[in-house]
Amino acid sequence: MADCKCPFCFQRFSPQKAAFKAMTVFTEQDFSAGGYEEEELELKKKYALETDAAYEQFWNRYPGSEPQNDFRDYPVIDNLSDAYLSGRYEADTSGFINRAVDAFGVATKVRICPYCHNVLPFEFGKYPVKYISVAGITSSGKTVYLSQLLRQIETFFVKAGLTVVGTYDEAERFLDNYRILKDVPLPRGNAADGLMPPLALNVKCNQTQQVYTLVFYDIAGENCVRPEQMEKYGPFIQNSDGILLMIDPDQFLGTQPREKEAEKEAHSPDKVIAAMWNAFVTSDNTEGKSRIPLAVTLSKSDTQTDVLDYRSQLFANIRYQEYTDGSIPQKEFAATDMEVRRLLTGLNKTKTEILCNKLNECFPVHAFFAVSALNAMPKEQTGANFENYYLLDEDPETIRVEEPVFWILSKLGVLQVKEAEQKKKHAGFLRRLFEM
Repeated sequence: MADCKCPFCFQRFSPQKAAFKAMTVFTEQDFSAGGYEEEELELKKKYALETDAAYEQFWNRYPGSEPQNDFRDYPVIDNLSDAYLSGRYEADTSGFINRAVDAFGVATKVRICPYCHNVLPFEFGKYPVKYISVAGITSSGKTVYLSQLLRQIETFFVKAGLTVVGTYDEAERFLDNYRILKDVPLPRGNAADGLMPPLALNVKCNQTQQVYTLVFYDIAGENCVRPEQMEKYGPFIQNSDGILLMIDPDQFLGTQPREKEAEKEAHSPDKVIAAMWNAFVTSDNTEGKSRIPLAVTLSKSDTQTDVLDYRSQLFANIRYQEYTDGSIPQKEFAATDMEVRRLLTGLNKTKTEILCNKLNECFPVHAFFAVSALNAMPKEQTGANFENYYLLDEDPETIRVEEPVFWILSKLGVLQVKEAEQKKKHAGFLRRLFEM
């Protein structure tokens, strides 16, 4: 099996050489009971509960972001390192090593990165991995977007010829913690200097039968323009196979409160794009342009009724009746891209030109999209402790939230795409011409 990159620290390793957390654990209370032979005591002390230095070192870089981890300080089984325990590795029917057995005969399936000791997603490394970063400044709607996307992702994918065949516990926790419901306060986004753990799932392309692991990240755009944060957050952009850049219409127009104007201007979409390219991408692209597909996605599209005709396809869900043979019609992406460019030009022509020029120079493989994760206007409320929060007084609905992800997956070869009808007709004409 090919080497993979840890979704946390991005160190490369063979998936067959991953480490494990042992399930046999002894505490000081166990040892204080006494009654052990010296040899038995020596063995059990190797399985003592103690701070995992490698894991702690990783999360110390992101204070307050450490995820729930029931196995945080459990002993480590790593057959390649003398610093840890040895165990018997066992494989599934395909030869993929998915569990280890410790010296006490207790099996474990908790696979971890051999470097940072974070728990790896289910079957991580068994299939090709595609990393997708959702970037955007705080309050651009990334977290609400991801919650609505992942909550319905099985339904979206099955219509496009993909089947979700496995999810990671962290994705389930994310959905529990970020619930989008009527009369329930909307969840606050990830802190600008926080790190949301990767959200992973395994999907199978029904047409090719190939299984992929998709890993989603929520990256604050502020961390892409602050030099002191680039070292910590840069790898998540640098190792992305695709990027979804979320833009709030107010951010694009510069209509935030006056005290925030300077800060928002520093984090405008074109500056985030340039910062990502300069700091994380150019070193790997001798031509000076990145080949990473970038989906520029306008959030809260349902609020743009003053600029768009109500008949615009941006206000309607995707027409899945055109998704035949497990393939996506390319013309859908092209139509959306054209509509959003028209919308942005109507909002602010100069800013649109600046943004498009920056994209053409830095990320030429790009397209524009517009989504609504709520299709409703949240109302600001004040809590008992005078804290502000937002509440929906109607059931939320989504509009086209899956489309930018479909486009990225099509560029990565995960989803099949139909050629435009015009290209098909042209190809048919040439074929008939040569047959004459």
